[in-house]
Amino acid sequence: MIMKFKLFFYTAIALVVAGCSSETIEPGDDLTAEPEDQVLQVTASFEEPAGTRGYLEEAGATIIKSIGFRWETTDEIQFCFEQDETKYSNTANVTSVSADGRTATFTLTVPAGIDTGNAYTLYAYRSSRKSDKTAGSVLDPADPTIAILPLEQFDYLATLTDQATVFSIWSKKVIEPATTTISLSFQHLGSMITLHLKNVGSTTINDLHSLVLQTNPTQNWVINRLNGNGGARFDMATGTYVAGSESFSATLSFFVPSATLAPDEVATYYLWFVPKTDVASFVLMLASLESPGTSSNITGLTNVNKSINRNLQTGRNYLLFATIENDEASTPPRPYLLKFTDSAFVAP
Repeated sequence: MIMKFKLFFYTAIALVVAGCSSETIEPGDDLTAEPEDQVLQVTASFEEPAGTRGYLEEAGATIIKSIGFRWETTDEIQFCFEQDETKYSNTANVTSVSADGRTATFTLTVPAGIDTGNAYTLYAYRSSRKSDKTAGSVLDPADPTIAILPLEQFDYLATLTDQATVFSIWSKKVIEPATTTISLSFQHLGSMITLHLKNVGSTTINDLHSLVLQTNPTQNWVINRLNGNGGARFDMATGTYVAGSESFSATLSFFVPSATLAPDEVATYYLWFVPKTDVASFVLMLASLESPGTSSNITGLTNVNKSINRNLQTGRNYLLFATIENDEASTPPRPYLLKFTDSAFVAP
């Protein structure tokens, strides 16, 4: 069974500061998947492949960009076939990739226990993990209609390369009898958030370990991030999370690839995350932390927090802009002052 997947972009959504602390999120186009294919030869429009070799790529002439996924060989999709309450799992590896990286070809074998003369349901899951990880980003062996989301996300840097690994999508389709060509429409489990941070001070910062977005007052706004870990269980049969497994969190941490930020330098950090889409409004503050990144290692905080007055959705790229500088007047004493800004790094 051969499958082709087309790329699609996360549309950038600027989280622009309005006034002193209120925030307007401008929605971009939804990321929907539109496929076409078969025996499973399948063509899907979505924004990612599977496997640890896929990568994310920015596109755009300005600082506000789209993020798209490109396939590489050895990418992998995990599948579950369900018929008459019997479930089988299988995987498909990329056998070829188009020159632009947007289309990949897969060959998938239908399990012998599936009667293709009768209808069955096909589930697909794309997620991955680093080679030293042994859990997460898999279908549950006991029930392969359950997708287990990435674990140990504190071990992934805020780079496009690392975030491409945990980027996760899923699909479900009823395959009619004797069908040899199908279309799969993949859906996003999460969104991207891009943080641009500029050092507007006169001194090089050399102790950045991580940057943390946290609600204030505390309010859960993220799924699959409790203590930076994960492992939420998504039921692809119902399209909902298994109750009690959500791993809700009030914080989202960017583990930065470099501890150094020179004067006037702008660093860009990326994070794949799962928004809690039923939260209509919340207030975010931004903190900088030095190693080892515990609550006692906070080196700076925003002086004005950001109010988000819209439900965050999956399949988007949310943008944040902030500055950091030396702060000799803070109480209690902290080395740095952070400010949310607009895309020109001007604070309200």
